[in-house]
Amino acid sequence: MTVHHTTQETPQQLNDRLDHLSAQLDMITNELTVQRQSREKWSELAETLQPVATGAMDMATAELTELSEDVTLGDATEFLRTLARSLPQLNALMSQLDSMSQLVEVLSSLSGPAMERATDALATAEAKGYFAFARQGGVIADHVVTEFSEDDVAALGNNVVTILNAVKEMTQPEVMAMVQRTAVTMQAGEATHTDPPSVFALVKSMRQPQTRRGLARVVAMLNTVGEEPAPGTKNQQKIDNRS
Repeated sequence: MTVHHTTQETPQQLNDRLDHLSAQLDMITNELTVQRQSREKWSELAETLQPVATGAMDMATAELTELSEDVTLGDATEFLRTLARSLPQLNALMSQLDSMSQLVEVLSSLSGPAMERATDALATAEAKGYFAFARQGGVIADHVVTEFSEDDVAALGNNVVTILNAVKEMTQPEVMAMVQRTAVTMQAGEATHTDPPSVFALVKSMRQPQTRRGLARVVAMLNTVGEEPAPGTKNQQKIDNRS
């Protein structure tokens, strides 16, 4: 004969079990409430977006309908194939654009100091008078253009070598020194306002070596001026025409 022993729970254990079940029910209730609120939010969002989606679909349908008159499905397929074949070139182009953007950033960082240096150089040139000289040079060029004809410019071009040689000889140190001494002497004579020298004073000055050297140079210059030009030159032709 087998005897079964039943274990009866105490009132405290029953209360603990009921509390545990009640906590689980509260958790389930809260989870169901959260899910219901989430469904309501998604439902409200769907109701809000439905008119927008409907309008977008209608617009897309209208655009595709108008586009189908000019572009067929085959054209779109061919475009996609071409785009797929061009992906390596597009990737290389994007790399070049990246390099160009880096170059632009470097140039932008350098443009500030370079602009400051350029501004300082221009301000220095303006202070020294370079721009004023350039403006006056433009005025001189305008006068030259208006005063000289095309034939005069052509004649100048034909004789430019002779003119440059004459300028070269005139700019020799001894010639420039003589010109400077002559200018200083003339200015000193005008400043003193002396009376004209007498004939005796002139004859007396002939005894000075520098006077005789100057007279010899003047005579040599007069001989050079009085020389007959070489046959066939323009000056000789003018003299022949006048005679």
